Amino acid sequence: MAEADAPEWIVSTQQALEGIIKRPKLTAALLSKPPFRFLHDIVSEVTRTTGFADGLFQDDELQSGKIKEKELKISYLNKIIKCVEVATGSSIAVRPGKVVAGMEPENTNAFLVQLARAATSGVDNARAV
Repeated sequence: MAEADAPEWIVSTQQALEGIIKRPKLTAALLSKPPFRFLHDIVSEVTRTTGFADGLFQDDELQSGKIKEKELKISYLNKIIKCVEVATGSSIAVRPGKVVAGMEPENTNAFLVQLARAATSGVDNARAV
């Protein structure tokens, strides 16, 4: 799945998630500037396949099409970032406002790697939710 000419931070994300999710496709193009819908799909699929962060989001948050305003996108990202931080016991250097704006893709990918680690760590994440 990893693309030969992709930067290392993209390859790391692809390797971390490829054993967990089948979709969405983790292409270098999408990971180099991940749109919110793509990130939402990744989080939803990780939750579906591993149970990580199950119960964290409410009705409308479960459907990416209903999260249109920037503030709602930032709120969604804040929740999952905080959940991953609690589950891993470490801080993640990612700013939701920058993620929504498509900036700092390296930090966004680092968050996705941490999401994969938290989801496969086997730690009970009930306290994180």
